[in-house]
Amino acid sequence: MNNHTIIIIARILITPLFLYSGSGKIINFTDNVLKTPFGDMLIGKLMIIFAIAIELGGSMAFIIGYRVKEISLLWIFYIFLTSIMFHQFWAASGSQQAGQVIQFTKNMSICAGLLCFYLLAREPQKS
Repeated sequence: MNNHTIIIIARILITPLFLYSGSGKIINFTDNVLKTPFGDMLIGKLMIIFAIAIELGGSMAFIIGYRVKEISLLWIFYIFLTSIMFHQFWAASGSQQAGQVIQFTKNMSICAGLLCFYLLAREPQKS
């Protein structure tokens, strides 16, 4: 198997996480809006709509290889922000803290993989 094929497989393998999360936000839209720091306010709804676009739109782009560098950076920024907002291990205690540490560090590991995609992605061809 050549490197190009392996990179395509890797791009496909990273997207189910985002596809699952994005579709879950659609299915449970109201519950997800209420989990935002802004609750049922308009900004909370816009945050979830934005998250759906990043997760589902980014997944489709990633699978077909469209703007992989840009999507990688967008996802890194998105994952970092959501980790800070929703996995605050420094504010948790006991067994809850251990779970939040795992979630936070898992997300940072995903960011490391996305950095590799960023480095390996081909530059767009200029016409």
